This record gives sequence, C-alpha cells and structure tokens, in this order.
Amino acid sequence: MYKLLRNSDAVLRLADSASIPNNPRNRDWRKYQEWLTLDNIPQPADPEPAPTDFSDVDNIEKALKALGLVVATWNGKTPAQLKAAFKAAWDTLP
Repeated sequence: MYKLLRNSDAVLRLADSASIPNNPRNRDWRKYQEWLTLDNIPQPADPEPAPTDFSDVDNIEKALKALGLVVATWNGKTPAQLKAAFKAAWDTLP
C-alpha cells in the first residue's frame, strides 16, 4: 500500500502515487503511521541506479567531430574516399 522513497523521509502511497511528507499534522501521514502500527511493512525504496558508463563517450564525441569534418567536404566523393577522409579526420583529433 506504501513504498519508501530513496533519500527521503516521505512515503509513496501506491494507490494514487501520492507522495506523503513526514509531517504529523498531515492527515495522510497519520494514516500511514496507523497502517504501520498494524504490523504492515512498506515496500522498500528503489535501489540507487547503476552508475552510467561513460567509457565510450570520448570515442563517440571524437567520431562525431571526425564525421562532421568529413560531411563538410563529402560532395562528390566515393565511399572509399569518404572512409579515408574520416580516418584522416579521426587521426587529427585529440
């Protein structure tokens, strides 16, 4: 019926996705406290998300820059010439 929220002392009421703040003057918080006294247990908070893997970001950024350099001059070039231009552009980038 309720779910704990990560990094918060509020709870989520699952019936309507309402966030209920930890405030004794809040009617919904008092209902939650009563619910707890009946030996109910809220669902655990969602786990921390896995860290984003940015290991390829530098290569992707470099590829986009190289592609941008090639696109600026690709008019009338063959696929082989474009591939060579891309490699040359790639090699010039840090």
